[in-house]
Amino acid sequence: MPFRLLIAGLLAAPVVSLTACGGDKKAELPTNTKDTESTYRTDTVKSRNLAQDLRFTGKVSYDQRRVDQVFPVVSGNVLAVNAALGTHVTQGQALATVQSADVSGYLNDYNAAKSDYALAKRTADNTEQLYKTNFASQQDLIAAREGLTKAQSALNRTQQILKLYGASSSGTAKPVYQVKAPVSGYVVSRNINPNMQLRPDNSTPLFTISDLSRVWILLNIYETDIEAVKIGAKVNINALAYPDKQFTGTITNISNVVDADTRVLQARVELPNPNGLLKPDMFCTVSLHLEDSGEGLAVNPKAVIFSQDKYFVVKQAGPGKYRVVPVQVVRSTSQYTYVKGDLKNGDQVVTEGSLLLFNDLTD
Repeated sequence: MPFRLLIAGLLAAPVVSLTACGGDKKAELPTNTKDTESTYRTDTVKSRNLAQDLRFTGKVSYDQRRVDQVFPVVSGNVLAVNAALGTHVTQGQALATVQSADVSGYLNDYNAAKSDYALAKRTADNTEQLYKTNFASQQDLIAAREGLTKAQSALNRTQQILKLYGASSSGTAKPVYQVKAPVSGYVVSRNINPNMQLRPDNSTPLFTISDLSRVWILLNIYETDIEAVKIGAKVNINALAYPDKQFTGTITNISNVVDADTRVLQARVELPNPNGLLKPDMFCTVSLHLEDSGEGLAVNPKAVIFSQDKYFVVKQAGPGKYRVVPVQVVRSTSQYTYVKGDLKNGDQVVTEGSLLLFNDLTD
């Protein structure tokens, strides 16, 4: 037991001595410098090209060049709607059925044209027989044939009209209009429901169909970033719906008009969407990486500490010795933070445990 007390006394004696005789020295040392045998993870300060990452907010939109809008061409009552919002439709597929008095009139026109054609055909046949027996003149024959040609033309026209409105020329044709898909694609907008009354002068499309194999991202650019954004630049897109996926697109258009209220400029990004993951009106973030011709000191973002409206890093001044260094942040990217301060290329700054060490050094 005395032996243990003796060892403890010997170990404690230097500490007491340093504390007693170091009171004046401690006041002379900088408060942001500390010797410690603890090991912290550090990273190297490197001189790098002044890269920059700009971030924008955006929204997915369908490609306006790959979209078709379907408008009503007749008035009437909607009997049924066969295409739901978001479904894929093929060209010629019936999207809705409309009972229309207009189609009823077209059917009457067809039936009248059909009767006129039958009469003109009999007249032409009889006149030809009479002409062969010299009971009709050549002029009568020509007139009969011209009448048959006109009747045939009128019948063809009414048949085409019925085909346009989805009705057949058979005797079982019904006075309904079939709204059909002009192209294959996805229904991205629908403004029609059963029992709705339609008018042909309605300016709102019944359906909007888009090919979502390619989409647009419409992003907002603030005035301070306009100079840095160029047509043809590659960008990375992250959608809120897919946090683990990243898409790549190209800026293809930048508006020349600044919104008076928001003070932003709209730009368009185009990108392929083979699996249809990106849906119209999805929100996303767009990142633009820019390289600069200048050089700057780049540090790991984890090394930068923000305290009392200022930025700091903890620099390793030597083995087990650390010092707080005020810095000015020049630029930040996803990989590096570019700073100015009492640092040089090759210095070591603390990354893991930097905040804890900073608090210890500045107490």
